[in-house]
Amino acid sequence: MPAVWLEGARLIGYENFVRLWKHLDGAAAGGSLPLSDNESMIEVRLRRFASFQRFQRNRFIESLAAMGLGGSEIHAAVKAQLGENLTRNHILRLARRGRMAR
Repeated sequence: MPAVWLEGARLIGYENFVRLWKHLDGAAAGGSLPLSDNESMIEVRLRRFASFQRFQRNRFIESLAAMGLGGSEIHAAVKAQLGENLTRNHILRLARRGRMAR
């Protein structure tokens, strides 16, 4: 087993890792996850964590905009709560996108 998976097992605990492994194997057997050509390996694709963080940040900005906060207020909240210093233009673009989608 690759070292990254062994380290993951150490991080979450053996029992949790085996439960996750069993769940993934069941998903592959049911056709929800692809298997390797000889069907001996589960092919898992996982989005980068940084991408997930950007997604969550963008939803945070959209929710603040939906609550009626302005660009400066959103900028301050993002900096204080997420530690990110986005430009006001970027924040306004994300806020507008959220308003249009709803």
